[in-house]
Amino acid sequence: MTARYVWDDLPRAVRRGVESVVGTVVGAESPDTSCHTSPFVAAPATAEGGRAFAKGAPIGDTDAAEGLRREAVVSPIVGRFAATLLGEIAVDGWRVLVFEYVDGAHLDLSPGSDELGVLAETLEDVQTIDPPFGVELPTLAERWEKYLTGDERSLLVGDALLHTDLVPENLLIRYAGYGRRLYLLDWGRAAIGPAWAEYAGLYDRLLVRGHTPESARAWLNRFPVWRHAGRAALCAFVAARQRQEIDLMGDKAAAPGVARWATLLDE
Repeated sequence: MTARYVWDDLPRAVRRGVESVVGTVVGAESPDTSCHTSPFVAAPATAEGGRAFAKGAPIGDTDAAEGLRREAVVSPIVGRFAATLLGEIAVDGWRVLVFEYVDGAHLDLSPGSDELGVLAETLEDVQTIDPPFGVELPTLAERWEKYLTGDERSLLVGDALLHTDLVPENLLIRYAGYGRRLYLLDWGRAAIGPAWAEYAGLYDRLLVRGHTPESARAWLNRFPVWRHAGRAALCAFVAARQRQEIDLMGDKAAAPGVARWATLLDE
């Protein structure tokens, strides 16, 4: 089991590094970390009354540290679609990212939610971003290499910037007057791939939140890039997600997830 850390567990040099970005920290609330890939997650409160959001990992935790590296790479690219990266600390064997604190609520993905429209608009805006040439992110096919055959990998090639982890915990909506702004948080699983794959990844989340396969597919069909995804490519995507479920959960435990993904291919 991955070790979890709170503010007082961090080396003194790391805490000082965070304070060099946000000011003197007088307390740090540790939220539920079950949905976070970083072993340290906290919301430091400062003597001046401000708040920030910090996440980090020992550099020896290679998977978590790589996720933080990706997030730092992506942050200046995604701009207003994510929380602003205020600073990055690498000291005493740790890597920590410090972000602005976003005070909002998790997006409602349930059927009939008007917040689904905000999600649709935001995703289409994000997909207008052209990742800089040479950006150090894996392709989706590379990340799923163990779950794909050679032919399947060739079907998941693309040049769009993908979040790939759009669970409700990473979708934070903030209301200000009559306006709404959606933040896509935690870009630690970012990858480069076909634009339609971002929407495909949402399919299972829609089912879990109460959509029927028919209504979820109808919602996806509103996006032009989704409508142009080839059948063979969708089959490759579904196969990869099913194999990943079995690998992570075990045959019996993964059965519901495997069955849900299969319905994406229903006509």
